Amino acid sequence: MPRLLSLPLSELFTESSGAASSEYFPSPWHGAPLPIALKARQLAEDAALFSDVPGRRNVLVCRAENDDPAQRAVLLFASQSPADFVLPLPNEALPMADRIAGKTSCGAFEEAARSVEILTMAGTRTTLLAFAESDRARRPPKIARGGAAGLNLTFEHWNRALLDAVESPLAANLLAAAQARAAGRKLTALASMEWWRGSAPIYDVKWDGMALSPKTTTKPLVEFLLEGIPFASDPRVSSPVTQSLRPRILLEHRDFIAVFKPSGLLSVPGTGGLPNALTIASEMTGTPLTVVHRLDMDTSGILLYGKTPEGIRSLMAAFREGRVEKRYRAVLEGRLSAECGLIDFPITTHPLDRLRQIAALGGREARTQWRRLSEKNGRTLVDFLPLTGRTHQLRLHAAHPTLGLNAPIAGDPYYSRPGLLVDRPETPLLLHAAEIIFPDPQNGNPIRLVESEPFSL
Repeated sequence: MPRLLSLPLSELFTESSGAASSEYFPSPWHGAPLPIALKARQLAEDAALFSDVPGRRNVLVCRAENDDPAQRAVLLFASQSPADFVLPLPNEALPMADRIAGKTSCGAFEEAARSVEILTMAGTRTTLLAFAESDRARRPPKIARGGAAGLNLTFEHWNRALLDAVESPLAANLLAAAQARAAGRKLTALASMEWWRGSAPIYDVKWDGMALSPKTTTKPLVEFLLEGIPFASDPRVSSPVTQSLRPRILLEHRDFIAVFKPSGLLSVPGTGGLPNALTIASEMTGTPLTVVHRLDMDTSGILLYGKTPEGIRSLMAAFREGRVEKRYRAVLEGRLSAECGLIDFPITTHPLDRLRQIAALGGREARTQWRRLSEKNGRTLVDFLPLTGRTHQLRLHAAHPTLGLNAPIAGDPYYSRPGLLVDRPETPLLLHAAEIIFPDPQNGNPIRLVESEPFSL
């Protein structure tokens, strides 16, 4: 059960966090936690409200409207041990990805789900089984892409994900708040924050104290639990900075165009109404373009789009066959003991958290060459030469504490020590696709493009 702390609401608010009359629950899926949530986390740490067992922690900030005329804050604290994920590995350096996900038969899930009652903030009462059935009917159960065989989805993984969502500290806090409302205590959720304590499992990258976003698979359940409490959308959608981001054309060829994509701009259309470079570049050129490779939203640099069927086929084949050379420039948080090296370990999408990659036997081959350029103030400037092109490959290879460089890329919202840009929300990911060499679709001659990085030490 969550632990509870009550205090004057004014103690949680700072000038930058807004007025105490805030009526919405900030979206927990995007961006840095609000100052009110950061303050609540600090209170939990100062009061030593948790044991030293590694795992996820969550604080839910609520307003108790009928307890005190001056309004008081009720802080709910919950934790989860990663016991399900820390597996004995007698003869393996890494676990298999499907072992991380676990196996839950449909029969076992249904038995457990019948006994799990869900109560929303609006007072709606149901069972996990009923929720699962309705959720499955509304959305395709797709959790992981690529990686180890068998992860593209079975009901077993979907069931395991829902059980994991119910067991998450955020869900525990929301259920406790809903029960308090049902018992007559009028609690209104204001903010939430989840963070990691202790060392991470060998296959994952988590830093003690880093902020976490709830797992992707937790989102449907949390949105249901928040029924009756308005919550914000992705703050980037309404951000003037995000909406003003535009690609810059570097080279226009008969068969393709090359653009500079700034950090914070999607490569292709996604969800949530965020702008993307493909749509904008198509409008700029007056030509329908096709993606032939991608850059992470947070990564800046050179991006190619195909214009003609011939160009699209040629460039896709070049990427697929390894005939494209790429060089990335990055700033790392930390110092490196060697001048250069090769990072080589397989990676896959976390079976229960699609936003993150992990190291796993049975994952896809991932190899990165690197060389150190300079150091200053505890940071290192490096060049990465990826020999494969996996999602988050450079970010995971840089950050992994034992298999990688143990030096995360500065500003990384998923693998850096601050985590989710909590400490420096204004800092973009300092990873830049600086150079690309690829064959001309017309004659096969190499084309080399270089774009200087927008940052330095």
